[in-house]
Amino acid sequence: MMLNLSRRRLPQTLTVSSVRTVICGSSINDRKLHQLVKSGRGGRSSYSGILATVFGGTGFTGRYVINRLGRVGTQIMVPYRCDEHDIRHIRLMGDLGQIMFRPFSLRDTDAVSELVKHSNVVINLIGQDWETRNYTYEDANVEGARAIARACRDHGVERLIHVSALNVDKNSKSHWLRSKAAGEEAVLEEFPDATIVRPSDIYGQEDRFFNYYAELRMLPFGVPLLDGGLKATKIPLYVADFAKAIAKMTVDDTTAGRIYELYGPHEYLLYDLVGTIFSAFLSVMETVGYIPWLTRDKLIRQNLSDRVTPELPGLEDLGIEKTTIDKIATFVLRRHVGVSGADIDWDLVRKLNTQSRT
Repeated sequence: MMLNLSRRRLPQTLTVSSVRTVICGSSINDRKLHQLVKSGRGGRSSYSGILATVFGGTGFTGRYVINRLGRVGTQIMVPYRCDEHDIRHIRLMGDLGQIMFRPFSLRDTDAVSELVKHSNVVINLIGQDWETRNYTYEDANVEGARAIARACRDHGVERLIHVSALNVDKNSKSHWLRSKAAGEEAVLEEFPDATIVRPSDIYGQEDRFFNYYAELRMLPFGVPLLDGGLKATKIPLYVADFAKAIAKMTVDDTTAGRIYELYGPHEYLLYDLVGTIFSAFLSVMETVGYIPWLTRDKLIRQNLSDRVTPELPGLEDLGIEKTTIDKIATFVLRRHVGVSGADIDWDLVRKLNTQSRT
């Protein structure tokens, strides 16, 4: 199947009585879904009517989002700046010709413009986790986000979904969180109808949450926790729940112009989470050299409690049932030391967590 780069626009008055989609897991009735002009029998070999550009699609969360979109026949453009061999696995998430790749630079505004001009949905998953010689937080999280939003506005893109972060605050102690807050403002200035998504720490098989703390076991001085991890609380979000939410937003016009906070079903003290992870290890800590993801800013924001805004919509408003951490965490940690599900009693962890806070 050849990728159709012509934008498919239909009158806003078009409605469908029943469109069954895998993304939503349910029927969508009587909604103006001009994007969803299906051809084929459904699934990866069909065309859903959505042509999406996914910035940051080569990262941890990106592959889950692309897979969720690909399974319903979304045509996807994936900008990348890594080695082309590092993205081969993404091709399998869609039928032949459904997923296209193009190298780009976030500073190249012409390239950004070219990448979005044929799309009716753009998803920005870019989030510079630490500063490098090439990109500062402002370069990636603010000016990069602004460039994408401006290109979407100039080319009349119908939907822009911008992924920010829970706890964003322009007065935060964390430089990263300040830049994400500024990024939200930049996006809304250029594209007021953008959907802003604020996820908590996302966990999964290749995450930077459980694996982050698991790798720290190798440091000779232990895990760096401010106040012993007894003041910070976390509400981790499962990556599959995150991907479902993003995919559902692409077909739900009511999410435009809204801010969503996505987080898991249970709140934990950071002390209890880290203690539980380390109780599963049987090996002695070993000394290693520099770990790129251990930075001073990472230390600050990991020791900030997750704060939610009750009046903002979340997973429940998208009809998605939250996944509990005990279903996934032991599977994620198994590759480190062969942990089995029976080794961690999550009910006891929650009980101890409650006692610690009281």
